[in-house]
This record gives sequence, structure tokens and C-alpha cells, in this order.
Amino acid sequence: MQTTSALYQSILAGDHRVEVKVNINGVDYGIDKITSVQTSRAAFGTGRPVLGLASAGEISLSLYAESGLIPRMAEMKPYVRLVNESRQQSEWIPKGTFYIDTRKTDSNGLLELTGFDAMLKAERTQPWSELSWPARDIDAVGEIAEIMGLTVDAKTTSLMTSAFSIPMPVNYTMRETLQYIAALYGGSFIVSDRNTLQLVCLWDRAASADVTIGTSCRRLSNAPALAACTGVKLVKEDGTEYTAGTTSGYVYEAKSPWATQAAANALLARMSGFVYRPFAAEGAIINPAAEIGDTISENNLLSSLFSCDINFDSMCAANIEAPGYEELDHEYPYESSENRVFNRKMNNFQSELTLQAQAIAAKVSRVGGDAHTFGWYLDADHFSLASNGQTVMYVDDEGLTVNGTVNATAGNIGGCTIQNGTLHVENANIDNLNAGKITSGTLPTGRIGLQSITGAKIADETLASGHLIDGAAVNRVIGNSAVSYSKTSFQGTLDQVGTNTANIDTLYGYFTGSAHFQNCQIDGIFMFAGKYIGTTTKTVDGRTLYYLEWRDP
Repeated sequence: MQTTSALYQSILAGDHRVEVKVNINGVDYGIDKITSVQTSRAAFGTGRPVLGLASAGEISLSLYAESGLIPRMAEMKPYVRLVNESRQQSEWIPKGTFYIDTRKTDSNGLLELTGFDAMLKAERTQPWSELSWPARDIDAVGEIAEIMGLTVDAKTTSLMTSAFSIPMPVNYTMRETLQYIAALYGGSFIVSDRNTLQLVCLWDRAASADVTIGTSCRRLSNAPALAACTGVKLVKEDGTEYTAGTTSGYVYEAKSPWATQAAANALLARMSGFVYRPFAAEGAIINPAAEIGDTISENNLLSSLFSCDINFDSMCAANIEAPGYEELDHEYPYESSENRVFNRKMNNFQSELTLQAQAIAAKVSRVGGDAHTFGWYLDADHFSLASNGQTVMYVDDEGLTVNGTVNATAGNIGGCTIQNGTLHVENANIDNLNAGKITSGTLPTGRIGLQSITGAKIADETLASGHLIDGAAVNRVIGNSAVSYSKTSFQGTLDQVGTNTANIDTLYGYFTGSAHFQNCQIDGIFMFAGKYIGTTTKTVDGRTLYYLEWRDP
């Protein structure tokens, strides 16, 4: 039942009449232009309740209007309101959104239009998807609703709580996808009066009636109630069956390629004990705000409004049933579900022959102009994916080429692995690594080979004052020309010369000119103090020795 205002409820409780208008492509046509309006909607099949449908609603409209002013496939939106004897007027209540399918104008200028609701927009394969498949059933329904230009009805969200996992429906139309999902819940999909995608479940009956049928109908008929539900059966296309419950009562059956034993168990939990009561009421005067799926009270028994044909006259009389309805899209060119099942099996069989023979190329593509344009191509030599006219992935016998960004949090690439978003490389050969790329951590000394850093690798080939820490030269050999001969000062302990004459001679040779020896010790013995000023030499055994002459500084 649609939500209405207090004024609407007040007018409904007294004597009133119903007014109608139809908005066509943004232009309102009222009772001065309209001669007749009828709409038809239903959720389930004829004769007995059939689960898993996605029926389209239909409108028939006759009015005086210029056909040339109405675009092809224009929207037609009927509305009703209540008016009482005091000329109080309620708000306008929407009764669906339909799209023109056929039109004709008679000799008197009367334009006759027929149309269907948005369900026929689902009569094609899904053109794009942003979901990660397999996906939750409610997410798949939400994306199909978006493609159809609808929103998902709030009641649907409250019913679809099982979160069944649905594979990507590449072989099914969006309408079939809706049907097969609805079957898992014991229901059918419709487009509601409020233009939302709505799941109507056979077993979803309220504890009290939304609408009561009394003497306000021309004819009321009842059929015997079905036995209480004691079992369910879900059947896949290949004939696999999943049953739950017993056959002691009524067993409801539905078809879905995504049937599982868990789904059958869940459906039985919802339907166990449900009693279906068929009825038909012709010319019933009911609340115009009533909707498919509302609970009906007739003869003090509760049933459900699953089929409704409304004639929008001043009384707004309706023929309502449970279910009593045939699908309304027979004029729309589409394959029956039986034909689709047969064709899918034939296509799969033909594909297997193609792969075995390796003679016929397979191609699947989609052409479009929106942001979701996507296509793929497969033949005996290569496979490619394209988006917006650009090849994003190409696979052939030489390997895989990807044009774009590859995002991965796990997996293997050659000898490397991706762990929690980090690339781990066991061996690497980097030809040119900018030192600026090393921004943290330390370089272990074990990574620097012996004698691998030469003077030429130090910026100015010198070690300036302050670059050697205490003890840095202890037990180390200082090579030739490593220390300047002039003005070299030692202060502290010189304990590495030893008693070897050759070492002493070398020491003499290093310190000529005005070298300073202040407080110097050799082997811990105080030896020199003062300043070397002598230049006297003496040759001993062919060697030149320097005499040390000292004075106080």
C-alpha cells in the first residue's frame, strides 16, 4: 500500500470520486482530453501460482492529442487523486511509468496508445557490470535496476537477506537473471506503481489486511485453497533437483540455474505451512493506493493481491485476482524462456565442436557509446579485451600484454611473489639505480667488498680534519704519500713504531722540515719534547740519518 496523507484518508472514508491525469513526455493530459485509461499488472502465472517471473505492466490510453507532438517511446505516467463533494482534493498518487509501444489515430482524431513498463528494458543481456563476480544476489539486482533506470524497492531489500552467490550471468538476459533470483525466494519481480524494482513473494502475507473486499464488487469467486506447503523443489536447467521438506502437503517448484540445497532449505523455512487462497473479484471498488503484493481480506479470509486490472474512471473499479494473469509482453519481440534454454544448450554444444575442430573463430563483442563500453574477441590465435576503443589486454602464443595498471595483492610474477601488496624479489639486476631512491635503512658493511672503495671514489680524494675518529688509525698501515711531509703535528702517544730500525728510519723520513713532536712517546717512554730545528745529516751504511736538535717551543 502506498503511503498517503491524512487528507487522502479523510476523503477516502467518505463519499468521493476519482480523477485521473496522464503525464506524457512532461505534458499533463486531464479528463478533458482522456476518454479511457486502463492498466494491468501481475506477479504470478495463471491457473496455479508460478514462482520466478518478471512480468511487465501494460497501459492502454485513448485521448485527443496530436500524435506528432508525442515522441516515440515517450513516458506515460498515470496519476489518480480523490475529490469529495466539498471539492477537497487529495495529493496525486502515481500508478506507474510506461513507455509507448504502439499508437494509432482514428478518423475522429482519437489517439490510441499502448505501452509497457520498464521491465521490457531488461529483455537483453547485461551491457556492463562493475561488480566482482560471483556477486551477492541483492547487488546483482541493484545493478540491473540501475541499468533499467530504477531503484530497488525498500521491501525487496528487506526480503532478500540470504545473500545467495550469483555467477556472472553472461548467457542470460537481465530479465531472466531477475526471474531466477526471484525463484530462490519464492517470488517474482515487478515494476511497482512508484517505478521501483520490487520483489513480490508468494508467502509474504501480512497479519492484517491492507484492503477489504465486501459487497463493493460486481462478482466475487473463490477457488478451493491449496494444501499447506510442506515441501519445495528447485530445478536447474540440466535437470538437477534440490528438494526440501515432504510431499505430504503442497510442494512448490521453481527453476533456477543457481539452485542449491542450501537455497531449497532456506525457501522451505519461509514457505512451510503457507496456504494459498485463490480468488477473483470483478469491478471491485478498492483504495487506488493499493499495490501488487498487498494483503486482501475476502470473506474474512486473508489472501494476496497478485493481479490487478484498473479502469481509471470516476469509480476506479478494478479486477483483482490471486494470481489469474498471463504475461503481458506477448507483442514484444523476445524469445521464450524455453527457447533460450534450448539455444544455450545448442550454443554450448556448438562451441565445444568449434574448439575441437579448431576451424571456426568465436567472437563476442558489445558496441556502445557510454563510459562502460567494453568488448572482447576470441579466435584460434589470440584473445583480447578492449575498453573505449583501446586494447587493454592481449594474449597470444608469445605471452600476455597489458596496457594499463595492474593491481594485485597476491600472486606470482615469474620468480617473484606478491604478498599483502608487497613485491618480493629473490634476485634482481638493476642496471641504473639512482642513489636518491635509497631513502631509509642502512647499507650493511658485509655488502662492501675488501679494498673496493679507492681514493678516487671519495669526492676530493682527501680526508679532512675531523674525518678520522679516535683510534681510527691504530694498527693500520699508512701507505706511501698518504701523509704530507710538511707541517705534520703529532700530539699524544706514538706507540706503533716499535724498535725496528727500518720503521724508525721511515718515521724520520716522513717528518722533515718543521714537523712538531710535542709530548711524544715511543712504547710508552717519554722521548721528545720541543721542536725539531736541525738539518744536519749523517750517512751510515749508505743511509741518510737526520740528527734531531731540540729546543723549547
